[in-house]
Amino acid sequence: MERWNRFLLLAAGLLLLGAGVVVLLAGAGVFGAAVENRPVLGPDVRSFAAAHGWFWPALGVVFGLLALCAVGWLAAQLRTGRLRGLFVTDDALGGVRVGSAALADAVVDDLVGNPVVRAARVVVRGRPRRPVLQMSIETDAGADARALRADVEGRVLPRARRALGRPDLAGEIEIGVDAGSPARVR
Repeated sequence: MERWNRFLLLAAGLLLLGAGVVVLLAGAGVFGAAVENRPVLGPDVRSFAAAHGWFWPALGVVFGLLALCAVGWLAAQLRTGRLRGLFVTDDALGGVRVGSAALADAVVDDLVGNPVVRAARVVVRGRPRRPVLQMSIETDAGADARALRADVEGRVLPRARRALGRPDLAGEIEIGVDAGSPARVR
């Protein structure tokens, strides 16, 4: 999706840039006085539009649909990918859904149970069938990052997987070091 968006943005940007440069050059007289003084719509287009009353409304509908597509595309870019909840069970009797905030809070509680963790933030992202726990952990300056990662992989993530009944639950860990409060200089 990200690659497709970049391609579309690049193509649209290059197209609009090229059109803008051509219009500026034509207006500046680079292509000659005939092009510089020519009206935007030729006489054939003007007479066609005058003879057919549906022309301008149809053109408005086409550009309106293009604008709606652009707004929809922008709205898709604003989606964060956060999940609101996960189904723990989903069978003939019904489904049990766990809110992602409750899951995130439980994982944060597990993370801060480690003495080297100063603060933690957890977000549940992905798709309902492929959820991912994104964990941002802040530690002391002297903390062993490998030991912390081993604790997350060996204790925290397996507990979350067992609680949800989702052995496929993935996790991403970001470990940051708290440098402490800045020293005051007098």
